[in-house]
Amino acid sequence: MTNSTHRKTTGIAIVPAVVLAAFTALFHMVGFAAQEKNIPDHSSFTDCQACHAEKFKMWEASKHSEASTHVTPKSGADCIGCHTAEGFAARLRGEKFDPAGKEKFNTISCVSCHKPGSSANPKQLVRDSEKLCDECHTQRRVLEGKGATGVKDTRSFHSALTCVSCHMPEANHYLKVIRPDDPDLPEDRLDTCARCHKDNSRKARAKHLLDWQAFYKEAMDPINADLAAISAATKEKPDLLNAGLKAKLSTVRANLFILQQDASRGAHNLDFALEIMSQASKDIKEIKAAIK
Repeated sequence: MTNSTHRKTTGIAIVPAVVLAAFTALFHMVGFAAQEKNIPDHSSFTDCQACHAEKFKMWEASKHSEASTHVTPKSGADCIGCHTAEGFAARLRGEKFDPAGKEKFNTISCVSCHKPGSSANPKQLVRDSEKLCDECHTQRRVLEGKGATGVKDTRSFHSALTCVSCHMPEANHYLKVIRPDDPDLPEDRLDTCARCHKDNSRKARAKHLLDWQAFYKEAMDPINADLAAISAATKEKPDLLNAGLKAKLSTVRANLFILQQDASRGAHNLDFALEIMSQASKDIKEIKAAIK
């Protein structure tokens, strides 16, 4: 091969390579520019509505959309940390938050829990879903049957479940359990319980749930009545109880407060709730005997 021939064949190989590289670079530049132009910046949760209209409507009907309406002039940093987007973001960062100007803060919205484009978590969540729920929702203690003073840990068949498995059935953003006893639930729509309890009817599932909550109420009502009577008696005579009984009464109230915060009325973990109430009844009986 002559030198002139070598130069010609080499030139033929080089020119297409250069053109291809230039074309590829131009393609990527144009492609990325178009992509950046079409993706909303998500700086405001209203940007989510354009692409996620159905989930946005669910969110609007959820308690999260109303979170900031519970903020009052007397609300402190803890309240702001769960009821406003700004406070919640600071909470996740582990920072103290100044509640000044809380009346202008935003409610808990899409971007409070999701961080599009910059999250390594599933569903682009700002944190693992269970840890995210636990930041503000205190039901974990009842669900796992832990944390009551003087009451043994008591797990139930619900203890291994995740929050979202029951509170986000069908991946909805109402964040609400679909109860089997809901009279407005269409016959062709599955209730939350049916996701696991497939071997019975909706009527049977509804009966189980109502029975649990009836057991809870039956045990709790007399306790509340006794506590009201004790409060009235000690208000009239502050020195009626000795230090030991005052401490016992304080423990009873603290344990019952765990159930009040849970607010499931036995659905999360009926066995644990009944254990707490059983111990409370015994302690209250001793306190009542001392003030007669």
